[in-house]
Amino acid sequence: MPGLRIQGEQPLYEIVRAGILERLRTGHWSAGDKIPTEPQLAQEFGVGIGTIRRAVEELVAERLLIRRAGRGTIVAKFADEHAFDHYFSFVDSNGELLKVTARLLKFGKERASPELASTLRLARGARVATADNLRLSGDVPVMLDRLWFPLDVFPDLDADTFKARRGSIYGFYQEHFGISVVRVVEDLGGAVADEEVAAALNIETGAPVLRIERTAYTFKDQPVEFRVRFVDTSRCSYRNVLGLQD
Repeated sequence: MPGLRIQGEQPLYEIVRAGILERLRTGHWSAGDKIPTEPQLAQEFGVGIGTIRRAVEELVAERLLIRRAGRGTIVAKFADEHAFDHYFSFVDSNGELLKVTARLLKFGKERASPELASTLRLARGARVATADNLRLSGDVPVMLDRLWFPLDVFPDLDADTFKARRGSIYGFYQEHFGISVVRVVEDLGGAVADEEVAAALNIETGAPVLRIERTAYTFKDQPVEFRVRFVDTSRCSYRNVLGLQD
């Protein structure tokens, strides 16, 4: 590849970062793959090692790439614990990351409502799969996720395949459909448990719960999942960490 040219005021490392992202988006490098070394990337992009290093460091900070001692840099997999932790922000009464298991309560397919179609950028009336997924700490239910997935992104998705997944839902997307979640947007608010939520969480109808709406995006800012999560905050807490961590 010939040397890159700076476009306007865009720093060169950002152009390199975009080039690496495009290779990830297109599957040129898949989850778990080792990417070329920094000298190899420098030769491929026609830039210096320092430019490559900064672009790679940004993608490591964003948890799309992982540096492994003795192995080089690899593409992150959502089977990796760090990737799950990146999108799971709940702690127990001791402040430790909450460990949860999943139980599928129901699975179905339906037409997207106008609001859901807008959120997922689908044609009006597009078909989506939907699931109610209970999260438990030990044997105690702590949160209920209601999820919607566009079937044009996840074709042939069914209850048996979803229930038999190994590990996280995002790992399932990556392993079975080649879809990597790279960004989520969450809106938090208070709510009261209706009968269905109360029954799932084993709490009183009308009890206060934390309500979180989350939209998950893959590359090119394409939404691939919408979920509403109801959390019994008497059993766990939401924790948001911002800023640099050494």
